[in-house]
Amino acid sequence: MDSIELHGQKSIWEHVGELREKLLIALGAFVVGSVVAHIFHEEIIAFLLAPAGGQPLIFLSPLEPIFFIFKIDCIGGLIIAFPIIIWCLFSYINPALSKKTSKLVLIFLAASSFLLIVSLLYAFIVIIPVTLKFLFSITIVGIENNFSVEKYLNFFMIQAFIVMVIFQLPVLIVGGFYLDLLKTKMFTNRRKIIYIVLLVSLAIITPTTDIFSLGIMFVPCVAIFEISLLIGRIIEKLKLKKEKLGSQDSE
Repeated sequence: MDSIELHGQKSIWEHVGELREKLLIALGAFVVGSVVAHIFHEEIIAFLLAPAGGQPLIFLSPLEPIFFIFKIDCIGGLIIAFPIIIWCLFSYINPALSKKTSKLVLIFLAASSFLLIVSLLYAFIVIIPVTLKFLFSITIVGIENNFSVEKYLNFFMIQAFIVMVIFQLPVLIVGGFYLDLLKTKMFTNRRKIIYIVLLVSLAIITPTTDIFSLGIMFVPCVAIFEISLLIGRIIEKLKLKKEKLGSQDSE
């Protein structure tokens, strides 16, 4: 009895030790990434300020430049360390998964990482410049537009985060189809409502009076939704075919 308990305790501590090791590796990667980002912080800042189109930005306190650079270092460090963080996560949970589940999780993580990169590029190249162009065009007589660098960075991060979430939806939707939590019929029957809600949401999130600019943001979202449905239909057909083969074998 004692040996069983000791074995169980040892097993738990082994898991804790492995988790600690992965966390230290992820933290180390983040620190190294932050140092690398700080070395190139001037280039990164120029890259982030490019969508502002030359609009003058200001600091509102003596300490704000330091905090601004610190935020840039942390964001850059997180992006640089992201592949290693994902590897730490997968390598920790992988021993508890079957080979089939392990391959599936790896595919989903790879797809999620790819969509993350695509979403950041799309946000920087399309969404943020279009939104800023509209917002900078708003002027009030007697009031000069002076924008804080801190507020600009916060706006940049929020916009990028929103686009990242939208681009991660295919992974969640396809995962729901695979686990039988969602059905394509649920989305197909409500397609018009989904499009209307999506259009209104995009109009609120990225305010613009230009229909063409709104279309640039709306079309990729529709494509993401339709591709997710297509993959969902393929998954459902494969599952149905597998069930039929299983029933025939049982007979």
